[in-house]
Amino acid sequence: MSSKLEQKINEFRQIFSQEFPEKLTHLLGLWKLAQHTQQLKDFKSFRFEIHSLKGSSAALHYLKLSELLGQIEQHVAKCETHELDLAVMTPLIDMLMKNLLESMQQSPNALLEVQELIRSPTAVSLQDLNSEPMNLNLKSHQKISIAIVDEDQAVGSLLTKLLSTFGFVINHYASIQALKADLEFRKYKLVLLDLAPPQFDNTEVFALAKELTSYDADVFILSSIDSFDARLLAVRAKVNDFLLKPINITTLVSKIRKNFKIDLIRPYKILLLDDQAAVGVFYKTLLESQGIEVLVLTQANQIMTSLEYFHPDIFLLDMHMPDINGLEVARLIRQQAKYDYVPVIFLTADNDTMAKISALEAGADDVIPKDTSPDLILRQLDSRIQRSQQIRFAASRDSLTGVLNHGQIMEAASHSLRMAARHIKPIVLVMIDLDNFKKVNDTYGHIGGDKVLVSLGQLLQQSIRETDYVGRYGGEEFLVVFSDADSPTIERKMNSILAAFQHINFTINEFDFNCSFSAGLASSENYDKLSELIGAADIALYQAKAAGKKQVWVDSI
Repeated sequence: MSSKLEQKINEFRQIFSQEFPEKLTHLLGLWKLAQHTQQLKDFKSFRFEIHSLKGSSAALHYLKLSELLGQIEQHVAKCETHELDLAVMTPLIDMLMKNLLESMQQSPNALLEVQELIRSPTAVSLQDLNSEPMNLNLKSHQKISIAIVDEDQAVGSLLTKLLSTFGFVINHYASIQALKADLEFRKYKLVLLDLAPPQFDNTEVFALAKELTSYDADVFILSSIDSFDARLLAVRAKVNDFLLKPINITTLVSKIRKNFKIDLIRPYKILLLDDQAAVGVFYKTLLESQGIEVLVLTQANQIMTSLEYFHPDIFLLDMHMPDINGLEVARLIRQQAKYDYVPVIFLTADNDTMAKISALEAGADDVIPKDTSPDLILRQLDSRIQRSQQIRFAASRDSLTGVLNHGQIMEAASHSLRMAARHIKPIVLVMIDLDNFKKVNDTYGHIGGDKVLVSLGQLLQQSIRETDYVGRYGGEEFLVVFSDADSPTIERKMNSILAAFQHINFTINEFDFNCSFSAGLASSENYDKLSELIGAADIALYQAKAAGKKQVWVDSI
Protein backbone atom coordinates (compact mmCIF):
# COMPACT_ATOMS: atom_id res chain seq x y z
CA MET A 1 0.00 0.00 0.00
CA SER A 2 1.37 3.42 -0.91
CA SER A 3 2.48 5.69 1.93
CA LYS A 4 0.07 8.38 0.71
CA LEU A 5 -2.88 6.00 0.88
CA GLU A 6 -1.73 4.69 4.26
CA GLN A 7 -1.59 8.26 5.52
CA LYS A 8 -5.13 8.89 4.27
CA ILE A 9 -6.47 5.74 5.96
CA ASN A 10 -4.81 6.80 9.22
CA GLU A 11 -6.57 10.15 8.92
CA PHE A 12 -9.91 8.32 8.63
CA ARG A 13 -9.03 6.27 11.71
CA GLN A 14 -8.24 9.43 13.65
CA ILE A 15 -11.58 10.99 12.68
CA PHE A 16 -13.41 7.77 13.60
CA SER A 17 -11.70 7.66 17.01
CA GLN A 18 -12.62 11.28 17.71
CA GLU A 19 -16.26 10.72 16.75
CA PHE A 20 -16.56 7.34 18.49
CA PRO A 21 -17.69 8.65 21.94
CA GLU A 22 -20.48 10.69 20.32
CA LYS A 23 -21.60 7.73 18.21
CA LEU A 24 -21.61 5.52 21.28
CA THR A 25 -23.75 8.02 23.22
CA HIS A 26 -26.18 8.06 20.30
CA LEU A 27 -26.31 4.24 20.25
CA LEU A 28 -26.99 4.11 23.98
CA GLY A 29 -29.88 6.53 23.55
CA LEU A 30 -31.39 4.41 20.76
CA TRP A 31 -31.08 1.27 22.89
CA LYS A 32 -32.77 2.88 25.88
CA LEU A 33 -35.60 4.07 23.61
CA ALA A 34 -36.12 0.58 22.15
CA GLN A 35 -36.20 -0.92 25.64
CA HIS A 36 -38.76 1.65 26.74
CA THR A 37 -41.15 1.48 23.77
CA GLN A 38 -40.57 -2.16 22.77
CA GLN A 39 -41.59 -1.04 19.27
CA LEU A 40 -40.23 -2.92 16.25
CA LYS A 41 -39.29 0.32 14.46
CA ASP A 42 -37.11 1.40 17.40
CA PHE A 43 -35.31 -1.95 17.51
CA LYS A 44 -34.71 -1.65 13.76
CA SER A 45 -33.32 1.87 14.13
CA PHE A 46 -30.94 0.69 16.85
CA ARG A 47 -29.87 -2.35 14.87
CA PHE A 48 -29.30 -0.31 11.72
CA GLU A 49 -26.97 2.11 13.52
CA ILE A 50 -25.12 -0.82 15.07
CA HIS A 51 -24.73 -2.41 11.61
CA SER A 52 -23.46 0.84 10.07
CA LEU A 53 -20.87 1.32 12.81
CA LYS A 54 -19.84 -2.33 12.42
CA GLY A 55 -19.23 -1.77 8.69
CA SER A 56 -17.15 1.35 9.27
CA SER A 57 -15.05 -0.28 11.99
CA ALA A 58 -14.47 -3.38 9.84
CA ALA A 59 -13.30 -1.25 6.90
CA LEU A 60 -10.80 0.52 9.15
CA HIS A 61 -9.75 -2.86 10.62
CA TYR A 62 -10.95 -2.21 14.17
CA LEU A 63 -11.80 -5.88 14.27
CA LYS A 64 -12.41 -6.20 18.03
CA LEU A 65 -14.96 -3.40 17.85
CA SER A 66 -16.52 -4.88 14.73
CA GLU A 67 -16.84 -8.29 16.38
CA LEU A 68 -18.48 -6.85 19.52
CA LEU A 69 -20.94 -4.82 17.44
CA GLY A 70 -21.70 -7.96 15.45
CA GLN A 71 -22.65 -9.80 18.66
CA ILE A 72 -24.98 -6.97 19.65
CA GLU A 73 -26.56 -6.99 16.19
CA GLN A 74 -27.23 -10.73 16.39
CA HIS A 75 -28.98 -10.37 19.76
CA VAL A 76 -31.07 -7.42 18.56
CA ALA A 77 -32.09 -9.38 15.46
CA LYS A 78 -33.52 -12.06 17.74
CA CYS A 79 -35.53 -9.41 19.55
CA GLU A 80 -36.93 -8.23 16.24
CA THR A 81 -37.99 -11.72 15.18
CA HIS A 82 -39.21 -12.62 18.71
CA GLU A 83 -37.00 -15.73 18.73
CA LEU A 84 -36.32 -15.06 22.39
CA ASP A 85 -38.18 -13.07 24.99
CA LEU A 86 -37.00 -9.49 25.38
CA ALA A 87 -36.46 -10.06 29.09
CA VAL A 88 -33.87 -12.74 28.22
CA MET A 89 -32.04 -10.66 25.62
CA THR A 90 -31.96 -7.28 27.38
CA PRO A 91 -29.33 -8.24 30.03
CA LEU A 92 -27.05 -9.66 27.31
CA ILE A 93 -27.30 -6.53 25.17
CA ASP A 94 -26.89 -4.33 28.26
CA MET A 95 -23.69 -6.19 29.17
CA LEU A 96 -22.26 -5.76 25.65
CA MET A 97 -23.19 -2.07 25.60
CA LYS A 98 -21.47 -1.72 28.98
CA ASN A 99 -18.31 -3.21 27.41
CA LEU A 100 -18.50 -0.54 24.72
CA LEU A 101 -18.88 2.24 27.29
CA GLU A 102 -16.04 0.93 29.43
CA SER A 103 -13.75 0.91 26.43
CA MET A 104 -14.14 4.70 26.21
CA GLN A 105 -12.54 5.05 29.63
CA GLN A 106 -9.46 3.06 28.60
CA SER A 107 -6.40 4.73 27.19
CA PRO A 108 -5.63 3.50 24.64
CA ASN A 109 -9.05 2.12 23.75
CA ALA A 110 -8.55 -1.61 23.21
CA LEU A 111 -11.46 -1.72 20.76
CA LEU A 112 -9.79 0.87 18.52
CA GLU A 113 -6.68 -1.22 17.98
CA VAL A 114 -5.91 -1.90 14.31
CA GLN A 115 -5.77 -5.60 13.48
CA GLU A 116 -5.26 -7.50 10.24
CA LEU A 117 -7.72 -10.30 9.59
CA ILE A 118 -6.13 -13.70 9.05
CA ARG A 119 -8.42 -15.78 6.86
CA SER A 120 -8.14 -19.52 6.53
CA PRO A 121 -7.41 -20.82 3.00
CA THR A 122 -11.01 -22.04 2.72
CA ALA A 123 -12.28 -18.53 3.34
CA VAL A 124 -10.35 -17.14 0.37
CA SER A 125 -11.99 -17.41 -3.03
CA LEU A 126 -10.28 -19.22 -5.92
CA GLN A 127 -10.15 -15.85 -7.63
CA ASP A 128 -7.97 -14.49 -4.80
CA LEU A 129 -5.62 -17.47 -4.97
CA ASN A 130 -5.25 -17.43 -8.74
CA SER A 131 -5.16 -13.71 -9.45
CA GLU A 132 -1.88 -12.18 -10.51
CA PRO A 133 -0.36 -9.28 -8.55
CA MET A 134 -2.49 -6.19 -8.97
CA ASN A 135 -1.59 -4.09 -11.97
CA LEU A 136 -3.96 -1.21 -12.54
CA ASN A 137 -1.91 0.25 -15.39
CA LEU A 138 -2.44 -0.93 -18.93
CA LYS A 139 0.47 -1.85 -21.11
CA SER A 140 1.43 0.86 -23.56
CA HIS A 141 -1.07 1.71 -26.28
CA GLN A 142 1.75 2.89 -28.48
CA LYS A 143 2.89 0.72 -31.40
CA ILE A 144 3.36 -2.85 -30.22
CA SER A 145 6.68 -4.46 -31.16
CA ILE A 146 6.30 -8.08 -32.29
CA ALA A 147 8.85 -10.77 -33.13
CA ILE A 148 7.87 -13.62 -35.45
CA VAL A 149 9.92 -16.84 -35.22
CA ASP A 150 9.24 -19.07 -38.24
CA GLU A 151 11.86 -20.92 -40.29
CA ASP A 152 9.61 -20.73 -43.35
CA GLN A 153 10.78 -17.47 -44.91
CA ALA A 154 7.70 -17.08 -47.12
CA VAL A 155 5.24 -17.53 -44.24
CA GLY A 156 7.23 -15.23 -41.97
CA SER A 157 7.48 -12.50 -44.61
CA LEU A 158 3.77 -12.65 -45.41
CA LEU A 159 2.80 -12.45 -41.74
CA THR A 160 5.21 -9.55 -41.28
CA LYS A 161 3.61 -7.58 -44.13
CA LEU A 162 0.05 -8.28 -43.00
CA LEU A 163 0.65 -7.29 -39.37
CA SER A 164 2.61 -4.18 -40.40
CA THR A 165 -0.47 -2.83 -42.19
CA PHE A 166 -2.31 -2.87 -38.84
CA GLY A 167 0.23 -0.57 -37.21
CA PHE A 168 2.42 -3.16 -35.43
CA VAL A 169 6.23 -3.03 -35.53
CA ILE A 170 7.37 -6.44 -36.81
CA ASN A 171 10.67 -8.33 -37.09
CA HIS A 172 10.95 -11.81 -38.53
CA TYR A 173 13.51 -14.37 -37.32
CA ALA A 174 14.21 -17.61 -39.14
CA SER A 175 15.33 -19.42 -35.96
CA ILE A 176 15.14 -19.39 -32.19
CA GLN A 177 18.91 -18.78 -32.03
CA ALA A 178 18.57 -15.64 -34.15
CA LEU A 179 15.94 -14.22 -31.81
CA LYS A 180 17.99 -15.08 -28.71
CA ALA A 181 21.01 -13.29 -30.12
CA ASP A 182 18.88 -10.16 -30.53
CA LEU A 183 17.00 -10.19 -27.21
CA GLU A 184 19.75 -8.43 -25.28
CA PHE A 185 19.56 -5.45 -27.64
CA ARG A 186 15.92 -5.40 -28.71
CA LYS A 187 12.80 -5.65 -26.56
CA TYR A 188 9.52 -7.14 -27.77
CA LYS A 189 6.08 -6.98 -26.23
CA LEU A 190 4.94 -10.08 -28.10
CA VAL A 191 6.66 -13.08 -29.69
CA LEU A 192 4.85 -15.33 -32.18
CA LEU A 193 6.45 -18.79 -32.03
CA ASP A 194 5.93 -21.39 -34.75
CA LEU A 195 5.29 -24.91 -33.45
CA ALA A 196 6.69 -27.55 -35.81
CA PRO A 197 4.84 -30.77 -36.80
CA PRO A 198 4.77 -33.72 -34.35
CA GLN A 199 7.85 -35.43 -35.80
CA PHE A 200 10.01 -32.51 -34.64
CA ASP A 201 11.18 -31.97 -31.06
CA ASN A 202 9.50 -28.76 -29.87
CA THR A 203 11.18 -28.77 -26.45
CA GLU A 204 13.26 -25.71 -27.41
CA VAL A 205 10.12 -23.78 -28.45
CA PHE A 206 8.43 -24.21 -25.07
CA ALA A 207 11.68 -23.55 -23.21
CA LEU A 208 12.00 -20.25 -25.07
CA ALA A 209 8.36 -19.39 -24.34
CA LYS A 210 9.03 -19.81 -20.63
CA GLU A 211 12.31 -17.87 -20.83
CA LEU A 212 10.62 -14.93 -22.56
CA THR A 213 8.64 -14.14 -19.40
CA SER A 214 11.90 -12.84 -17.88
CA TYR A 215 12.05 -10.35 -20.76
CA ASP A 216 8.50 -9.19 -19.98
CA ALA A 217 7.36 -10.47 -23.39
CA ASP A 218 4.06 -12.20 -24.04
CA VAL A 219 3.99 -15.30 -26.26
CA PHE A 220 1.54 -16.70 -28.83
CA ILE A 221 2.05 -20.20 -30.22
CA LEU A 222 1.13 -20.59 -33.92
CA SER A 223 0.63 -24.29 -34.47
CA SER A 224 -0.53 -26.85 -37.00
CA ILE A 225 -0.75 -29.27 -34.06
CA ASP A 226 -4.06 -29.33 -32.19
CA SER A 227 -3.50 -31.79 -29.38
CA PHE A 228 -4.12 -31.85 -25.66
CA ASP A 229 -0.40 -32.42 -24.97
CA ALA A 230 0.70 -29.44 -27.08
CA ARG A 231 -1.83 -27.15 -25.45
CA LEU A 232 -0.88 -28.37 -21.96
CA LEU A 233 2.80 -27.72 -22.62
CA ALA A 234 1.86 -24.23 -23.79
CA VAL A 235 -0.09 -23.59 -20.57
CA ARG A 236 2.82 -24.81 -18.46
CA ALA A 237 5.19 -22.53 -20.39
CA LYS A 238 2.86 -19.61 -19.53
CA VAL A 239 1.96 -18.99 -23.18
CA ASN A 240 -0.68 -16.25 -23.56
CA ASP A 241 -2.53 -17.76 -26.53
CA PHE A 242 -2.53 -20.81 -28.81
CA LEU A 243 -3.66 -20.28 -32.43
CA LEU A 244 -4.09 -22.92 -35.12
CA LYS A 245 -2.74 -22.59 -38.65
CA PRO A 246 -3.64 -21.39 -41.21
CA ILE A 247 -3.75 -18.08 -39.34
CA ASN A 248 -6.65 -15.74 -40.06
CA ILE A 249 -5.04 -12.29 -39.91
CA THR A 250 -8.12 -10.51 -38.55
CA THR A 251 -8.45 -13.14 -35.81
CA LEU A 252 -4.77 -12.71 -34.93
CA VAL A 253 -5.10 -8.91 -34.82
CA SER A 254 -8.18 -9.25 -32.61
CA LYS A 255 -6.27 -11.59 -30.26
CA ILE A 256 -3.35 -9.15 -30.05
CA ARG A 257 -5.63 -6.22 -29.25
CA LYS A 258 -7.39 -8.31 -26.59
CA ASN A 259 -4.10 -9.49 -25.07
CA PHE A 260 -2.82 -5.94 -24.65
CA LYS A 261 -6.25 -4.64 -23.61
CA ILE A 262 -6.02 -1.94 -26.27
CA ASP A 263 -9.77 -1.58 -26.48
CA LEU A 264 -10.49 -1.54 -22.76
CA ILE A 265 -11.56 1.78 -21.29
CA ARG A 266 -9.54 3.55 -18.62
CA PRO A 267 -9.79 4.94 -16.09
CA TYR A 268 -12.13 2.46 -14.49
CA LYS A 269 -15.42 3.87 -13.31
CA ILE A 270 -17.11 2.62 -10.14
CA LEU A 271 -20.53 3.58 -8.83
CA LEU A 272 -20.51 3.19 -5.05
CA LEU A 273 -23.77 3.21 -3.11
CA ASP A 274 -23.58 3.45 0.69
CA ASP A 275 -25.93 5.44 2.90
CA GLN A 276 -23.04 6.21 5.26
CA ALA A 277 -21.26 9.22 3.75
CA ALA A 278 -18.09 8.57 5.77
CA VAL A 279 -17.84 5.01 4.42
CA GLY A 280 -18.34 6.32 0.89
CA VAL A 281 -15.54 8.87 1.33
CA PHE A 282 -13.24 6.16 2.72
CA TYR A 283 -13.68 3.82 -0.25
CA LYS A 284 -13.62 6.70 -2.72
CA THR A 285 -10.22 7.71 -1.34
CA LEU A 286 -8.98 4.12 -1.50
CA LEU A 287 -10.10 3.61 -5.11
CA GLU A 288 -9.08 7.02 -6.41
CA SER A 289 -5.57 6.40 -5.08
CA GLN A 290 -5.33 3.82 -7.90
CA GLY A 291 -6.59 6.18 -10.60
CA ILE A 292 -10.16 4.85 -10.51
CA GLU A 293 -13.02 7.29 -11.08
CA VAL A 294 -15.65 6.91 -8.37
CA LEU A 295 -19.18 8.27 -8.09
CA VAL A 296 -20.47 7.98 -4.50
CA LEU A 297 -24.23 7.96 -3.87
CA THR A 298 -25.85 7.90 -0.44
CA GLN A 299 -29.43 7.36 -1.64
CA ALA A 300 -30.60 4.54 -3.90
CA ASN A 301 -33.12 6.73 -5.72
CA GLN A 302 -30.21 8.73 -7.16
CA ILE A 303 -29.02 5.80 -9.26
CA MET A 304 -31.26 6.13 -12.33
CA THR A 305 -30.51 9.81 -12.82
CA SER A 306 -26.78 9.24 -12.30
CA LEU A 307 -26.65 6.50 -14.94
CA GLU A 308 -27.71 8.99 -17.59
CA TYR A 309 -24.24 10.55 -17.48
CA PHE A 310 -22.05 8.09 -15.51
CA HIS A 311 -21.39 4.68 -17.08
CA PRO A 312 -19.81 2.43 -14.43
CA ASP A 313 -17.59 -0.58 -15.01
CA ILE A 314 -18.80 -1.98 -11.71
CA PHE A 315 -21.51 -1.37 -9.10
CA LEU A 316 -20.28 -1.46 -5.51
CA LEU A 317 -23.26 -1.66 -3.16
CA ASP A 318 -23.83 -1.67 0.57
CA MET A 319 -26.07 -4.53 1.66
CA HIS A 320 -28.09 -2.76 4.35
CA MET A 321 -29.63 0.69 3.93
CA PRO A 322 -32.77 2.36 5.26
CA ASP A 323 -35.98 2.10 3.19
CA ILE A 324 -34.31 -0.04 0.49
CA ASN A 325 -31.71 -2.77 0.77
CA GLY A 326 -28.83 -3.57 -1.55
CA LEU A 327 -30.49 -6.74 -2.83
CA GLU A 328 -33.40 -4.70 -4.18
CA VAL A 329 -30.98 -2.30 -5.86
CA ALA A 330 -29.14 -5.24 -7.48
CA ARG A 331 -32.42 -6.59 -8.87
CA LEU A 332 -33.31 -3.13 -10.16
CA ILE A 333 -29.97 -2.93 -11.99
CA ARG A 334 -30.39 -6.41 -13.47
CA GLN A 335 -33.78 -5.43 -14.92
CA GLN A 336 -31.91 -3.34 -17.49
CA ALA A 337 -30.28 -5.32 -20.29
CA LYS A 338 -27.49 -2.79 -20.85
CA TYR A 339 -26.07 -3.68 -17.43
CA ASP A 340 -26.12 -7.45 -18.00
CA TYR A 341 -22.33 -7.57 -18.18
CA VAL A 342 -21.55 -4.95 -15.54
CA PRO A 343 -20.52 -6.65 -12.26
CA VAL A 344 -22.50 -5.97 -9.09
CA ILE A 345 -20.45 -6.45 -5.93
CA PHE A 346 -21.56 -6.07 -2.33
CA LEU A 347 -19.32 -4.62 0.34
CA THR A 348 -20.79 -5.82 3.60
CA ALA A 349 -20.01 -6.29 7.26
CA ASP A 350 -22.03 -9.53 7.15
CA ASN A 351 -20.10 -12.79 6.89
CA ASP A 352 -23.27 -14.86 7.01
CA THR A 353 -23.39 -17.55 4.30
CA MET A 354 -27.12 -17.04 3.66
CA ALA A 355 -26.56 -13.32 3.11
CA LYS A 356 -23.98 -14.15 0.44
CA ILE A 357 -26.32 -16.63 -1.23
CA SER A 358 -29.11 -14.03 -1.21
CA ALA A 359 -26.76 -11.54 -2.86
CA LEU A 360 -25.85 -13.98 -5.63
CA GLU A 361 -29.51 -14.85 -6.20
CA ALA A 362 -30.27 -11.12 -6.58
CA GLY A 363 -27.81 -10.94 -9.49
CA ALA A 364 -24.62 -9.97 -7.67
CA ASP A 365 -21.28 -11.30 -8.86
CA ASP A 366 -19.39 -11.24 -5.60
CA VAL A 367 -19.55 -10.33 -1.91
CA ILE A 368 -16.52 -8.71 -0.29
CA PRO A 369 -16.37 -8.37 3.51
CA LYS A 370 -15.62 -4.82 4.67
CA ASP A 371 -12.76 -6.11 6.80
CA THR A 372 -10.91 -7.29 3.66
CA SER A 373 -7.53 -5.61 3.26
CA PRO A 374 -7.46 -2.66 0.82
CA ASP A 375 -4.93 -4.37 -1.44
CA LEU A 376 -7.11 -7.45 -1.80
CA ILE A 377 -10.24 -5.34 -2.46
CA LEU A 378 -8.38 -3.56 -5.26
CA ARG A 379 -7.18 -6.84 -6.76
CA GLN A 380 -10.66 -8.33 -6.72
CA LEU A 381 -12.20 -5.25 -8.32
CA ASP A 382 -9.45 -5.04 -10.94
CA SER A 383 -9.95 -8.68 -11.89
CA ARG A 384 -13.73 -8.33 -12.10
CA ILE A 385 -13.62 -5.13 -14.15
CA GLN A 386 -11.09 -6.44 -16.66
CA ARG A 387 -13.09 -9.60 -17.20
CA SER A 388 -16.38 -7.76 -17.58
CA GLN A 389 -14.90 -5.19 -19.95
CA GLN A 390 -13.60 -7.98 -22.16
CA ILE A 391 -17.04 -9.64 -22.19
CA ARG A 392 -18.81 -6.33 -22.83
CA PHE A 393 -16.34 -5.50 -25.57
CA ALA A 394 -16.95 -8.83 -27.30
CA ALA A 395 -20.72 -8.43 -26.98
CA SER A 396 -20.84 -4.81 -28.12
CA ARG A 397 -18.21 -4.72 -30.85
CA ASP A 398 -18.13 -5.63 -34.49
CA SER A 399 -15.94 -8.74 -34.57
CA LEU A 400 -13.94 -7.59 -37.61
CA THR A 401 -13.28 -3.88 -37.12
CA GLY A 402 -13.42 -3.57 -33.32
CA VAL A 403 -15.80 -0.60 -33.42
CA LEU A 404 -19.34 -0.74 -31.99
CA ASN A 405 -21.74 -3.12 -33.73
CA HIS A 406 -24.98 -1.92 -35.32
CA GLY A 407 -27.12 -2.34 -32.19
CA GLN A 408 -24.65 -0.59 -29.92
CA ILE A 409 -23.96 2.38 -32.21
CA MET A 410 -27.71 2.92 -32.54
CA GLU A 411 -28.08 2.80 -28.75
CA ALA A 412 -25.17 5.26 -28.40
CA ALA A 413 -26.73 7.60 -30.98
CA SER A 414 -30.10 7.46 -29.21
CA HIS A 415 -28.51 8.17 -25.82
CA SER A 416 -26.45 11.05 -27.23
CA LEU A 417 -29.54 12.59 -28.82
CA ARG A 418 -31.40 12.46 -25.47
CA MET A 419 -28.45 14.12 -23.73
CA ALA A 420 -28.27 16.75 -26.48
CA ALA A 421 -31.92 17.67 -25.94
CA ARG A 422 -31.50 17.78 -22.17
CA HIS A 423 -28.35 19.92 -22.11
CA ILE A 424 -29.07 21.89 -25.31
CA LYS A 425 -25.74 20.79 -26.81
CA PRO A 426 -26.22 19.46 -30.36
CA ILE A 427 -24.72 16.28 -31.76
CA VAL A 428 -23.56 15.64 -35.31
CA LEU A 429 -24.07 12.27 -37.03
CA VAL A 430 -21.77 11.24 -39.84
CA MET A 431 -22.65 8.40 -42.23
CA ILE A 432 -19.57 7.00 -44.02
CA ASP A 433 -19.44 4.60 -46.97
CA LEU A 434 -16.28 3.17 -48.59
CA ASP A 435 -15.94 4.05 -52.27
CA ASN A 436 -15.82 1.22 -54.84
CA PHE A 437 -15.68 -1.41 -52.12
CA LYS A 438 -17.07 -4.18 -54.33
CA LYS A 439 -14.19 -3.61 -56.74
CA VAL A 440 -11.71 -3.98 -53.85
CA ASN A 441 -13.23 -7.34 -52.89
CA ASP A 442 -13.36 -8.52 -56.52
CA THR A 443 -9.76 -7.47 -57.22
CA TYR A 444 -7.94 -8.28 -53.97
CA GLY A 445 -10.26 -10.82 -52.36
CA HIS A 446 -11.98 -10.62 -49.01
CA ILE A 447 -8.68 -10.39 -47.14
CA GLY A 448 -8.07 -7.10 -48.97
CA GLY A 449 -11.57 -5.89 -48.18
CA ASP A 450 -11.19 -6.88 -44.54
CA LYS A 451 -7.92 -4.96 -44.22
CA VAL A 452 -9.58 -1.83 -45.62
CA LEU A 453 -12.55 -2.16 -43.24
CA VAL A 454 -10.34 -2.73 -40.20
CA SER A 455 -8.07 0.17 -41.13
CA LEU A 456 -10.95 2.62 -41.58
CA GLY A 457 -12.59 1.45 -38.35
CA GLN A 458 -9.38 1.91 -36.36
CA LEU A 459 -8.60 5.27 -37.99
CA LEU A 460 -12.04 6.56 -37.02
CA GLN A 461 -11.69 5.12 -33.51
CA GLN A 462 -8.33 6.87 -33.02
CA SER A 463 -9.66 10.18 -34.38
CA ILE A 464 -12.60 10.72 -32.03
CA ARG A 465 -12.90 12.01 -28.45
CA GLU A 466 -13.89 9.88 -25.46
CA THR A 467 -17.39 11.42 -25.62
CA ASP A 468 -17.87 10.37 -29.27
CA TYR A 469 -18.84 6.99 -30.73
CA VAL A 470 -18.01 5.09 -33.92
CA GLY A 471 -19.75 1.93 -35.10
CA ARG A 472 -20.21 -0.29 -38.12
CA TYR A 473 -23.66 0.52 -39.46
CA GLY A 474 -23.61 -2.40 -41.90
CA GLY A 475 -21.45 -3.78 -44.72
CA GLU A 476 -18.98 -1.06 -45.69
CA GLU A 477 -20.91 1.71 -43.89
CA PHE A 478 -19.82 3.33 -40.63
CA LEU A 479 -21.72 5.72 -38.34
CA VAL A 480 -19.94 8.28 -36.14
CA VAL A 481 -21.65 10.24 -33.36
CA PHE A 482 -19.98 13.51 -32.31
CA SER A 483 -21.29 14.96 -29.03
CA ASP A 484 -21.51 18.70 -28.33
CA ALA A 485 -20.42 19.53 -31.88
CA ASP A 486 -21.25 21.80 -34.80
CA SER A 487 -21.38 20.92 -38.49
CA PRO A 488 -18.53 23.18 -39.76
CA THR A 489 -16.07 21.79 -37.18
CA ILE A 490 -17.01 18.17 -37.92
CA GLU A 491 -16.88 18.79 -41.68
CA ARG A 492 -13.26 19.95 -41.32
CA LYS A 493 -12.44 16.99 -39.08
CA MET A 494 -13.95 14.47 -41.52
CA ASN A 495 -12.04 15.99 -44.44
CA SER A 496 -8.85 15.59 -42.41
CA ILE A 497 -9.69 11.92 -41.68
CA LEU A 498 -10.50 11.36 -45.38
CA ALA A 499 -7.13 12.79 -46.43
CA ALA A 500 -5.32 10.54 -43.93
CA PHE A 501 -7.24 7.47 -45.07
CA GLN A 502 -6.43 8.09 -48.73
CA HIS A 503 -2.72 8.02 -47.88
CA ILE A 504 -2.90 4.57 -46.29
CA ASN A 505 -1.11 2.12 -48.59
CA PHE A 506 -2.61 -1.38 -48.73
CA THR A 507 -0.56 -4.30 -50.04
CA ILE A 508 -2.02 -7.64 -51.15
CA ASN A 509 0.15 -10.19 -53.00
CA GLU A 510 2.69 -7.45 -53.81
CA PHE A 511 -0.02 -5.22 -55.33
CA ASP A 512 -0.40 -1.79 -53.75
CA PHE A 513 -3.64 0.16 -53.69
CA ASN A 514 -5.39 3.01 -51.86
CA CYS A 515 -9.00 3.60 -50.89
CA SER A 516 -11.31 6.51 -50.15
CA PHE A 517 -14.72 7.06 -48.61
CA SER A 518 -17.68 9.39 -48.95
CA ALA A 519 -19.45 10.92 -45.96
CA GLY A 520 -22.65 12.77 -45.15
CA LEU A 521 -23.28 14.61 -41.92
CA ALA A 522 -26.34 16.09 -40.20
CA SER A 523 -26.86 18.04 -36.96
CA SER A 524 -29.47 17.49 -34.24
CA GLU A 525 -30.07 21.25 -34.33
CA ASN A 526 -32.38 20.53 -37.26
CA TYR A 527 -33.98 17.24 -36.20
CA ASP A 528 -35.68 15.88 -33.05
CA LYS A 529 -35.92 12.19 -33.95
CA LEU A 530 -33.02 9.81 -34.47
CA SER A 531 -34.61 8.30 -37.59
CA GLU A 532 -34.84 11.79 -39.15
CA LEU A 533 -31.24 12.61 -38.21
CA ILE A 534 -29.90 9.36 -39.72
CA GLY A 535 -32.05 9.86 -42.80
CA ALA A 536 -30.61 13.35 -43.30
CA ALA A 537 -27.01 12.09 -42.94
CA ASP A 538 -27.83 9.29 -45.41
CA ILE A 539 -29.15 11.74 -48.00
CA ALA A 540 -26.03 13.89 -47.62
CA LEU A 541 -23.93 10.74 -48.13
CA TYR A 542 -25.72 9.91 -51.40
CA GLN A 543 -25.16 13.49 -52.54
CA ALA A 544 -21.42 13.06 -51.88
CA LYS A 545 -21.46 9.84 -53.93
CA ALA A 546 -23.34 11.49 -56.78
CA ALA A 547 -20.90 14.41 -56.81
CA GLY A 548 -17.94 12.14 -57.53
CA LYS A 549 -17.20 10.31 -54.24
CA LYS A 550 -14.18 10.81 -51.90
CA GLN A 551 -15.74 13.89 -50.31
CA VAL A 552 -17.79 15.08 -47.32
CA TRP A 553 -21.26 16.64 -47.71
CA VAL A 554 -23.27 18.47 -45.08
CA ASP A 555 -27.05 18.15 -44.82
CA SER A 556 -28.59 21.27 -46.35
CA ILE A 557 -32.04 21.45 -44.78
